[in-house]
Amino acid sequence: MTDADSSEPLVSLAMFGAVAVMMTRLQRQASSSEDLGTSGFDEDHAELEAFARSIPKVELHVHLDGAFDPKKLWDHLARHPELIHCFPVKKELPWSKAGEPPLLLRQMVEACKTPLDYTLLCTCRRRYQPLRHKEERRRQPFGKSPPGSLEDMLTCFEFFFPVVYDNLVLLEVLAHDFVERQHEQNAIYTEVRYSPHLLAKDAQQAFDAVTRGLRRGCEEYGIIVNQILCAISFFPEWSDEVVEMANKFRTEYPCAVVGIDIAAGEDHFNDDSPLRQGHFDMCQKAKDLGLNITIHAGETPNSEENVKTAIENYGATRIGHGYRAAYHPKLLELVQTRKVHIEVCPTSSVETGGWKKTKWTEHPACVFRNHGIPMSLNSDDPAVFNTSLTWQYRIALKKMGWDKSDVLKTVEDSVNAAFLSPEEKEKLRTKIRDKSTWKLLPSFSDRVHYE
Repeated sequence: MTDADSSEPLVSLAMFGAVAVMMTRLQRQASSSEDLGTSGFDEDHAELEAFARSIPKVELHVHLDGAFDPKKLWDHLARHPELIHCFPVKKELPWSKAGEPPLLLRQMVEACKTPLDYTLLCTCRRRYQPLRHKEERRRQPFGKSPPGSLEDMLTCFEFFFPVVYDNLVLLEVLAHDFVERQHEQNAIYTEVRYSPHLLAKDAQQAFDAVTRGLRRGCEEYGIIVNQILCAISFFPEWSDEVVEMANKFRTEYPCAVVGIDIAAGEDHFNDDSPLRQGHFDMCQKAKDLGLNITIHAGETPNSEENVKTAIENYGATRIGHGYRAAYHPKLLELVQTRKVHIEVCPTSSVETGGWKKTKWTEHPACVFRNHGIPMSLNSDDPAVFNTSLTWQYRIALKKMGWDKSDVLKTVEDSVNAAFLSPEEKEKLRTKIRDKSTWKLLPSFSDRVHYE
């Protein structure tokens, strides 16, 4: 699909582009008491704003638990104040360094007086880190935030997992809400991933609750959402059940399980790691069963070899993040030769330190684009990063300097890499070409974004 091919669906975009810009600004001003700065696009970019909002989107890398709305979780806490006792007084985190004090979870949540207070705890933006890292903040140069890290992002989940854990009714509601938000952004196809083991004592019950919510949402909003089940890097004992569940529910449409993933760190790639064997065995079993495999790799410092291992040893056909590969010609060649798809998450790459931010035009996504490597734009953990899928399109258009044909190419790549049958992929392509699918939904309320 070329830029010219998209002209027909975009005939009316200029007419409501300016309105889209104004709506974005008003929504952002109403959603926070902070100085939000300017919108992603000004009136001179009204057509691009309309394009970013209305383009039919395909999202392959988004975590359900990273999309839980903190405001709704806060409201649930307010209605059930006894849940404060679900938060441990102190918690040692699996990724803590030697000598680091435990996280005072209950005390920090009890100190929240407003929804915004709680949202700031649950949100991994560097300007919010003082709440979690006061001592580190004092050591930074004036006006600087501590550098982002994957560990800091993972810490955010500790502030809301106790609220949802084993709460099957709430999990179903949150899964339905996720589908609603995807619909509002005109995401016509999504593969949402999560670990059912992190959501309930009985992983099967968590899966059932999430599936009920997703199916209700898909029926109500007319979009497609399938599932990817995640193994968790530091819990290899869960991995065998993950692949067994994925195989069991692979044909249970709508909202079937279409693949597996390993998330929350890359330590399991190390040959001498006690975490490795369980995850490696899971992937071997997945290959034997013909299950699709996508793996987080190349996101953490010095992790470029993990991309190679994920592809050659674990059998991944898609790589989550993969930024470190951009700086190694042999890895780029491997990705090209194997036709591996890279799931790029722009905002996430900054906030986790996956990319040491310089200029957006130097982002690894630009390197992948220049080398013809297939990739997608994704939000990763939109609530935790206080962002949205739509914002990733804005970043590509305004910050990375891409044109509309570049963005359309990522949508094409996403369809090609989706864990779907050829027939289902062709249906998506037809839908994207249909001008009636390009639409700005008035119910969409964008999250605040600071890029």
